[in-house]
Amino acid sequence: MRFFLAMLTGKMISFIGKLTGRGSNLPGEIALKIDKDLFKKFKIEGVIIAVTGSNGKTSTANMISYILENNHKTVINNAKGSNLTGGVATSLLSKAKMNGKVKADYYVFEVDERYSPLIFKDFQPDYLVVTNLFRDQLTRNGNVDIIIEKLTQAIGKNVKLVLNGNDPISSSILPENERVYYGLKKTPLSSDVSLNITHDAKVCPKCYGKMAYEYYHYNHIGQYRCTHCSFETPSFAYTADQLNAESGQFEINHQPLSTSYKALFNILNTTAAVAMSAEAGIPLADACATISKFTIMKQRYEEFEFDGRKALMILSKNQNPVSFDQSISYVLDLKDEKKDVIIVVNNINHTFEKDTTWLYDISFERLANHVEHVICCGERAYDLAVRMKLAGFREEQILIEPKVSDSKSCVDQTSGTLCILTELYDANSILKVIRG
Repeated sequence: MRFFLAMLTGKMISFIGKLTGRGSNLPGEIALKIDKDLFKKFKIEGVIIAVTGSNGKTSTANMISYILENNHKTVINNAKGSNLTGGVATSLLSKAKMNGKVKADYYVFEVDERYSPLIFKDFQPDYLVVTNLFRDQLTRNGNVDIIIEKLTQAIGKNVKLVLNGNDPISSSILPENERVYYGLKKTPLSSDVSLNITHDAKVCPKCYGKMAYEYYHYNHIGQYRCTHCSFETPSFAYTADQLNAESGQFEINHQPLSTSYKALFNILNTTAAVAMSAEAGIPLADACATISKFTIMKQRYEEFEFDGRKALMILSKNQNPVSFDQSISYVLDLKDEKKDVIIVVNNINHTFEKDTTWLYDISFERLANHVEHVICCGERAYDLAVRMKLAGFREEQILIEPKVSDSKSCVDQTSGTLCILTELYDANSILKVIRG
C-alpha cells in the first residue's frame, strides 16, 4: 500500500511538474519520503548505465542517451542533471507502471558521486562510466579520497567500468572490476607542463611515489607514469587521436567524427560516450557518425550579440576549480583581438557559505596580460578582486560591482568581446542585466 501511494503521489507531482516546467527532483523526493524502499520495489527491465565523475557527467550522459536513441533504442534518463536520489527516482517512477514495472532498452543515469551509495543501495548498474575525479566542492566533498570511498561502497564487483585512462585517479578505482579504458593521445592543445594550479595526482595512487608526465591535456589529465612502481597510463580500448583543433575533427579507433565544442575535456567526454555506446552494442562507426550531429546544451555555452558587440557565456560548475580552468582556456583560445571578462561569484548556493578559498585553486594568472578588463561581480566581488590583483591584474583593469543588477555600468566601460564566466545558478541574473 505504501509503494502504491508513493507511486501515485510521485506521478501526480511529475505530471504537474511537466505542465509547469518544474519538479525534476521533487516527485522522486516525495515518493521516497512515503516509501524509503522505493528503489528496491521497482521491477527494472533493461541495461542500466550510470555516469559519474567530478566534471562532465551531464554532457556525457546526455551524449550516451543521444547515441542510443538515434540508433533506435528506447532510453530512460535524467537528462536535466537531476543526479541525486530524487532525480533518479523521478526518472523511474514517471515511466513505471503502478506495480513498479518499468521497461526500456537502456537506462542512462547521471549520478552524483557522494549519493551513489544511496542510489545503488537496492539496485546496481550494469555499467559505470567515470569521466574524471578532481577536488570538487571541498566544503561538501572534502578530499577526492572520500569520493573514491563512496564509489567503492556503492559499486558491486559485477559492474563493468568504462574509465578515463588519462586520469590516474579514476583509472585506478575498483581494481577487481572488469573494465575498459578510453583516452586521448597528445594533441596540438596539450602541453608539456601543467598549466593549472589544481593538480591532484602529483603522487602515485598506488605507492605514493612521484608521478611523471609525458604531456598534459589539462590539470592532472594526460600521459603519466609512476617513477617508483609500474603504475602508468593503461592501454586504451577506445583511442581518440588526430585532433584538428580548428575544425573539431578527430578519430576514435580510426573512425572519423567531429564536434563543435573543441575543448579537450569535451573531446574526452565525447570519447567516453562513444566508448560506452560501443560497449552497449552500437557499432563504433555508427556511434561516431551519430555523435557528430550532437549539439552541446545551450545552457552551458552560448554566443550572442548585444550593443553591437560579441558576447559569450561559459558556465562552470560551482566551487570547481578545474571546471573554471576550462572556461579560462576557452577564453584564451578565442582569436578576438580585445577581450573583457565578467565573473560572477556569490555565496555558495543553497548553504550560503562565504568560503572563497576555492578561487585560489583557479589559474587566473593565465588571463593576466590577455584580457583588457576583468569585472568582479556578485556578493564576493571584493574577494574576487583581491584574487585578481594577486593573479597579476593591474588595479585599473579590475572593475568591481557587488550587485549583479548594477553591473551594466561596469560593462559599458569595456569594449572588447565580453566573456561571461559564472555558474549555472547565477547565469540568468547576469544575462538579464546584459540583455536589458
